[in-house]
Amino acid sequence: MIISKESVTAIHTDIQAIGIPEEELSALLSDDERVRIDTFRFEADRKRFIMRRGLLRRIIGETLDTDPTRIRFATTAVGKPVIAFPENSGLWFNLSHSGDQIAYAFSGHAETGIDIERIRTVEGIDRLARNYFSAEEYALVVNLPAWEKNKAFIKLWCIKEALIKASGWSLEHGLLASDVAAQYRMTRFNVQFGESLTLTCVTPVFDRICGYATALAIRLDDNEPLKLHRYTLQNGEYIDF
Repeated sequence: MIISKESVTAIHTDIQAIGIPEEELSALLSDDERVRIDTFRFEADRKRFIMRRGLLRRIIGETLDTDPTRIRFATTAVGKPVIAFPENSGLWFNLSHSGDQIAYAFSGHAETGIDIERIRTVEGIDRLARNYFSAEEYALVVNLPAWEKNKAFIKLWCIKEALIKASGWSLEHGLLASDVAAQYRMTRFNVQFGESLTLTCVTPVFDRICGYATALAIRLDDNEPLKLHRYTLQNGEYIDF
């Protein structure tokens, strides 16, 4: 697997199938990440944090030819993680997790976002859609048959999360900054976010993951084509998705 700043690389894995020992990934973590481990109440959550952060460090270290333990992260005002060291790396990333599933996105664009959401029963869908979706998105959800509502709501939420994460906006201000009702059944589209930002969205990113919605969003330069490479990590090997 080769990550290039001239393209977008999306990686999916299940922590049960990574094939890299937990101790090996744990050894890559920083002191502050080790402190965070102790804040988790359940052992499963501790393991998930170790695996996704350790793997993130390993991937970035291999890409930038840097010792993974020396990598330092910072966060924006709304908590979006960025690479602070090595400085001016030109590499941007985003990650999302749902249970044991992890999704990463890497590119040469700061406005890159990815989201993964387990499709599940959501209580009070109509109320949530009315409060957090546009009028068109709300109408789409409430007019669907009951068996399709959960899937539609989670898919829309996943798309909007990816767009928000790419934009760098807060969730509070970003939920109503776009309307994707018209693109609900599309797999790749451009969408206006706020007044001046146009983002390209792909959904699903990983279409063979059963029971999960996935979405990727990125701001491309004018007339720049989307070059997307997808991999799944299984037993220590990156396999073309």
